[in-house]
Order: sequence, then C-alpha cells, then structure tokens
Amino acid sequence: MKIYGTENNETIMKELGKRIQDTRIAMSYTQAEMSKRAGVSPRTVERIEHGENVKIENVLNILRALNLTGNIDLLVNEQELSPEELFRNKNKRMRASSKQKEENASEWKWGEDR
Repeated sequence: MKIYGTENNETIMKELGKRIQDTRIAMSYTQAEMSKRAGVSPRTVERIEHGENVKIENVLNILRALNLTGNIDLLVNEQELSPEELFRNKNKRMRASSKQKEENASEWKWGEDR
C-alpha cells in the first residue's frame, strides 16, 4: 500500500509494521532473532509488526537492526538555515500566543458615570 499522507495514524502504523515485518522476513530473521539484534523484547517486535502503539525508541532499534536508519533522512528533510536566519530565529519567540488587546482601566465607567 502506498502512503499518501491522508491516512489516519492507525493505518500508517499498520503499514509501517507490515513493511518492517516483510523486511525482517526477507532478511530471514525470526521475531526472536530480531528482538535480540534490536535489544527489544519479542513482544515489542510483535507489537510493532501489528502496528500497535510503541515507543519510537523501539522502532528506531528495529530499524537499526534492519540497517534502515539511513532512510530516516528521507522522512524529514534537514532544514539548512543560513547564519543570518539562525541569528534571527535565536532572538525570536518560538511559542505561539494569541494577541489580546489590553483594555485600559481608564476606559471603564461605572453606573451613572457613563
């Protein structure tokens, strides 16, 4: 199945698990051998291959055992910033905030003072 990016997380996780399983089988590793090579439990290998929710560290260990970590670079491209952009971003606030107009206390009127 091709992943286009419109699929939900569950579908993507199941496809990723299937691809990991297919790669493991193509390399003639059992789940037990893969768990030893990756340093994870056999149950973790099973969970990954079924597309269940697991720690990303465990997925990385499996990918490393399958010699696939080099492909991670294709997943998210490295952003190369110029020194000027780095300096400009260093002094910029990096969190989102809503700008609310502050009301001046002298604008408030009570009762008959309006």
